[in-house]
Amino acid sequence: MDKKIIVVYQPIDEKFRRKTSEYEIGRFVYLPNTKPYFFEVILRYEAVSKVGILASILDEFRERDIPILQLKVSSPYPEKPIRILLATDMKGREHMLPEILSRISRVDDVIEVNYAEPLFDSVAVDIWSFPPTFQGQRVVFIREGVFEGMLREGWSRLGSGFGSLLYYSFYHGVRKIFEDFYSKVVSSRREAVKLAKELFRMFGYGLLEVIKLTEEEAILRVYDSFECKILREAGEPRGAIIRGMIAGWLSGLWDAKLEEMEVIEARCIARGDKYCEYYIRRRT
Repeated sequence: MDKKIIVVYQPIDEKFRRKTSEYEIGRFVYLPNTKPYFFEVILRYEAVSKVGILASILDEFRERDIPILQLKVSSPYPEKPIRILLATDMKGREHMLPEILSRISRVDDVIEVNYAEPLFDSVAVDIWSFPPTFQGQRVVFIREGVFEGMLREGWSRLGSGFGSLLYYSFYHGVRKIFEDFYSKVVSSRREAVKLAKELFRMFGYGLLEVIKLTEEEAILRVYDSFECKILREAGEPRGAIIRGMIAGWLSGLWDAKLEEMEVIEARCIARGDKYCEYYIRRRT
């Protein structure tokens, strides 16, 4: 079989790697000595292509010297309303609420305006959003502490069988995502690679670097793997989840079966390496 090259990258020198920063997710505010209120402003989908609507809404707070503590805007999704969620410090300004709500409700394309008082002293949350979604599909956030307990106890009690369970579970999960999502969004394999790298980072799995990718071979490198970072002291490769994800994604890209996929974790931060590196081969 002709091993047609899809894409080959040279590893990036670490000093030239793109700078990343922590991003605090969630619609939650805890700021001592404030009285945080959350506001929900729902807009017609058509508002996504118009200019000045967000500025008009924010002006209602600026004109009254009300600090904005947090601002989130939902990702546009065809035909779904746009939701603006913002938290403000209303301490000493509670009497302004009726006028603010009235003025915002008259802004172009605003469907509805709601507000929520502090949950308790100095704490406010978005009380309206459920379930969280990404491109129309429900997502679930799991804190690192939950993963740590699961991974440590799983490997300790079940050994390599636990790793196999993780591999096969995440293989099938990501293969389904490739079929349901990637096949609709991207129009080429190069686009699939670009999107995979950014989503891998955005969902917090790690920083993915594609070193080599042909029709039947690949070398992928992961920096700061969420999985292997937890198991740093293991002394041997522990990237079962990431291996399964990579195998599922590549099997979709290659239109290959599970039995054709061979994934080896050649380097791993769980055994002291600087990064995790995976060699993938399609058996023929």
